[in-house]
Amino acid sequence: MIAPEILAIIPARGGSKGIPRKNIRTFAGHPLIAFSIAAALQAEMVTRVLVSTDDDEIAEVARRYGAEAPFLRPAKLAADRTTDLPVFLRVRSARGAVWTGESGCCWITRRPNAYAVC
Repeated sequence: MIAPEILAIIPARGGSKGIPRKNIRTFAGHPLIAFSIAAALQAEMVTRVLVSTDDDEIAEVARRYGAEAPFLRPAKLAADRTTDLPVFLRVRSARGAVWTGESGCCWITRRPNAYAVC
């Protein structure tokens, strides 16, 4: 039996209104998104870490910290009121870019600002 692929998806859009560019702003010496990437990479069950973003700079930072960012999502999936489900469905529709096997996939999500201290 092939073990299922467990994909950690980190949704990180570029258009934050409250704190502009918050996902790549420095916090404790690293971009904020780096902490979610590190936590996902350390999770024993996670097989891959993917950042779903509409922003080239966020994608580059994510890659530098060890995540995959195989595509940019369309602007309509990066609006203020976009929920996670359409973002996850976009990941699923990009199967070739995200995963190659038919072994199944479980998803978890990590928020880039989950550990932000205000």
